[in-house]
Amino acid sequence: MRGKLNKRSVDAISPRNREDVFLWDTELRGFGLRVKPSGVKSFLIYYYAPGLHRVRRKLTIGTYGPWTVEQARSRAIELRADIERGGDPARDRDDDRRAARDETVERRFADYLDYGRAHFKPSTVTEYERLGRLHVLPAIGQLPAARVTIKDVSKLHHSLRKRPITANRCVQLLKAMFNWLARSELVDGKNPAAAIELYPEVAKERFLTIEELGRIGHVLKTAETVGLAPSAADRRRKPKGTKRARNAGMFQSAAQIGPADPFAIAALRFLILTGWRKSEALTLTRSAVQFTTGVATLGDTKTGKSVRILPAPALELLSSLPQVDQSPYFFPGRDHKQPLEGLRRLWDAVRHHAELEDVRLHDLRHSVASVAGGHGYSLFLIGKLLGHKTARSTERYAHVADDVRKVMADTVGNTISAALEAKARVQPSKRKRRKGSRL
Repeated sequence: MRGKLNKRSVDAISPRNREDVFLWDTELRGFGLRVKPSGVKSFLIYYYAPGLHRVRRKLTIGTYGPWTVEQARSRAIELRADIERGGDPARDRDDDRRAARDETVERRFADYLDYGRAHFKPSTVTEYERLGRLHVLPAIGQLPAARVTIKDVSKLHHSLRKRPITANRCVQLLKAMFNWLARSELVDGKNPAAAIELYPEVAKERFLTIEELGRIGHVLKTAETVGLAPSAADRRRKPKGTKRARNAGMFQSAAQIGPADPFAIAALRFLILTGWRKSEALTLTRSAVQFTTGVATLGDTKTGKSVRILPAPALELLSSLPQVDQSPYFFPGRDHKQPLEGLRRLWDAVRHHAELEDVRLHDLRHSVASVAGGHGYSLFLIGKLLGHKTARSTERYAHVADDVRKVMADTVGNTISAALEAKARVQPSKRKRRKGSRL
């Protein structure tokens, strides 16, 4: 059928039982309406592909309802103008769909990591790789990146609900990746991870007491002189019949226990004394430390360049370490050109033998803050000691300062109270009344 497409004619046309009904517009060539037997009405345009004579293409514009006749006609005019200039909108649509199908999350994630290697810290890229390999890619890696929905990300987040921190980090990774894809114009639309509500996170606050530090010191001496058997967790971590590539030999077998790597022992002692981050300590170079001033200048930390004052015991420890094959590091690994690796294996054994299974390596950092707070130092100074860039990072230790303020408040209050009691015990002097005076 042919006729002018307008609201009246579109509303008037009725579907047939077993075939589509077409109404072609008399004013715009190729513009028409298709009515399915189900009653669904769609606007479309037919045209001959440029350079391929007699090969007819069909392109659906949209469904009547969401699209008005005027909107569909305007779109058809735009498409017709593109066709006259040699364009092929149906082929472009198919190419876009094919690209969307081929450009999966896995492929785009690899592109994002390449970008990250040039812009992020290596530790960040390593963590992103781990999250992607273990959680993100197995769940949505094969989906077209352009078609990932909030439901897809929410399902991934919910599947990790028993590990809320990991679940949140996966969502934050996807949010950052899709923001980058949008900036690079590789995807359109809303960020599917932006609206996900993260799980509450409870920061672990574990501080070593003086007695617990003593237990760790005793175990470190044992590891240094006699040796420690690997922890149960370390034995489970090693598959049967495989060899360790990283720091193999830090521990001997249970039947042949020997002293641990002296550089690993020294690295743990250094972390306990300074509260530095593990990566900061293990990558500390000899050129970064000025022994005369007791200052270490770190060029690339989590918060950028950082200047740290080293305590005297830490300086003494560093000065006692031999330099191996001109290695630039205080704590070299087996390949002396690289820093020490596998320190967590020794720490697992130390905390196991010290009966402190719940203490993480990062808790050594918290313990330094606790000791500093116990001596009355402010949060500002504690932040400088630990290399925090902003005061907000140090606020997690606010209860340490609260304890100090409580002692101060008690001291001040007791002094004032004692002064009041002393005043109260002084008898008021009796004044003589003059003759004729009135009370």
